[in-house]
Amino acid sequence: MQIDSTSALNSPSLRTAREAKGMSLRAAARQSGIDPGHLSKVERGEKQLSIEALYRLAVVVDLDELAAQLRPLLPKVVA
Repeated sequence: MQIDSTSALNSPSLRTAREAKGMSLRAAARQSGIDPGHLSKVERGEKQLSIEALYRLAVVVDLDELAAQLRPLLPKVVA
């Protein structure tokens, strides 16, 4: 299975996971190194994240299964 962007995901599930953890959008963005405005657009389905950014976000919001699926796709330096 090839994952090349967040288009393969249901973006509201990213928001749901973040909110379930009790994190604000700004906190999740800061901890994952993503611009808050960009993350907001990703959650609304208007923009996409790179695999690396999606991996960082998945780790921050405890989406362990997603992070595990993305890990093999990352450059060795990031993983």
